[in-house]
Formats: sequence, structure tokens, C-alpha cells
Amino acid sequence: MNLRTLTFWRAGLLLAFACALSAPRSLRAQDLVSEAISWFPSQITALEFSDLSSLRALPDYQSLRTRYLGRNLRTLEASLSRLGIREEDVDAMVLGWQSLPKRKTQYEGLAAGRFDAAALDHRAVASGLTAQLVDGHKAYCLPSDPNSTCVAVIDDSLGIFGPLPVLEGMLKAHDDAGPGLASNRQFTHLVRSAQSGDPIWGVALGVAVSQWFKAWMPAEKNLQMDWASAFSGVRSLLYHVRAGDNVHLSVTLNCTSPQSASSVRQLLEGLKLVQQLAWHTANPNQPDPFQDLEVQAANQKVSFRLTADYAALEHAGPLGQP
Repeated sequence: MNLRTLTFWRAGLLLAFACALSAPRSLRAQDLVSEAISWFPSQITALEFSDLSSLRALPDYQSLRTRYLGRNLRTLEASLSRLGIREEDVDAMVLGWQSLPKRKTQYEGLAAGRFDAAALDHRAVASGLTAQLVDGHKAYCLPSDPNSTCVAVIDDSLGIFGPLPVLEGMLKAHDDAGPGLASNRQFTHLVRSAQSGDPIWGVALGVAVSQWFKAWMPAEKNLQMDWASAFSGVRSLLYHVRAGDNVHLSVTLNCTSPQSASSVRQLLEGLKLVQQLAWHTANPNQPDPFQDLEVQAANQKVSFRLTADYAALEHAGPLGQP
């Protein structure tokens, strides 16, 4: 749920769908999310955790990776390799999104893994990349990345990334010199309620909810729809992804009232029909990954579940952001 490009990244949920999380990583995941809350600024409106080490442990990983790896992620991987950062060096990641007035979103994140600051500096010099000093840390900006991503190694197990001004804000938030996400009690409560042993999970708050749905609908460009108004009755969204023989996506929306929940349920049922029609038009004779989408409403909550096999998802393209 481009996780949507996912990882440094944001290549899309489809790549993340292939994960399987084992119990020994639960504490590490919890620690990384807690770290993210102390690093992210208060303006974050969406957050996503993903376990990349589990993805690589999947037997069909190379095949799935070839199918689902987005162009932006391939470009970023090539840039990171210039710094000596390999895919297998990153074990887990937390992404955060900010909603901006002139741009739809701006992302930033933390990565847990194995990072050698001295080796990275050496590779950067050899590749002609100049480090920029940000609050005492060296940041390396990747010129070929369309999102202007910069990377800074905090220690041998933690790195942060995002546009250069975002890195400055993260370091200030962590040093208590600026407003941090920890001060946003509504968001941190939402994050804690969403944490689970699933390989992928995330949350969205306020305006980020409509942005998530707009990105999640592959046929959204064909819909003349005011997404912000359509989801104005939704306070927050939580999602979880599990993968085994099939992919399982579950989403819960917290609405402002039972009436809003009923309206949102009807909206989702309508979007399901529109999506199915668009799917059969664009992909005749292909299995429909949205066929088994189930929508339910109870009190102020709306939930939907989607179960699909990998063959169907192969034709679906990226599903959502974050």
C-alpha cells in the first residue's frame, strides 16, 4: 500500500506484500518505530513500517522482486550503490509522510541495518559525491533520485533519509530543538494501536486518508471525484498486510460518526464496482484481485479486507501510498 514506491523509496505495497515476519524481529520492529517517533517532526500525517529482511527470506523473493520493483526504486538503488549501500544491508524501515500545500506529499524515514560511515564516505568521494554537514552529521544527496533523497548514517545500525531540509528537521526534532512527532498524542496513539506482528502496517491521519485511497485506486485517474470531501468523515486509517500462499490486506477506518461510517461504506462499495469494471476493461481474461474485497461497517468504524493471489496482483500495478 508506490508501499505503495516502497522503502527508501515508496515503490508500492505490492513489493511489500511479499513479506513474512518472524517472531524474533518483533522487538527490533518496536524499537525502530519508537526511534521514528523521536526523530520525525510533528507534521507527519502518515507512517508505514516494513520488514525487508523478511522479504528477502521468502523463497520466491527474486522472482517477486523482478515483477514488483518500481522504476523509482531501481533508480534509487543504483544511486545508493554508489555509496556502497546494498539492498541486503537494510533490514527494516519506517517511512513518514508530510502533507504539503504545494506538493501532495513529502517523505522521510529511518532504516535499520548495517552501515559503515567510514566506508560510505570513502565510496562517496570515489563517486564524486560531496558530503553536506547537517547538525554534525554527513549527508549525501543522490543526484539521480527524482525525490532529491539525501542519506545520513547516525551509527552503524541506523540511517535516516529524505530531502536535505527534512533531514535538518529530523535532527532538530531528535535533539529537542524542534517540535517532534512525540508531542502529537493523537498520532502516536494511532501508531501504537496499529503496531502488530504483521510484516507491513501503517497509519494515515486526516487529509492523508484521502491521499492514501486516491493512490490505492489504480483507476483513480478515470474518476471525477473530490477525494478530500469523500473522506472528510474519516479521522484515521490503519492497514496491515500479511503474505503466505496469498496476500491479505486489511484496512480499518475510524469515522466521526455512525452516519459517516455508513456513507463511507456505501462509497467503498461503489468504488469496488467501478474498480472491477475498470479492471475487466483493461485486463480482459485476467484474474481480478479486487473480486473478493469485503466491506463492513459497525458503529463508527468501517473495515475492508482484500485477499488475492500473486498472479492476480502481478497485473494490478502499485496499490496506494504510503
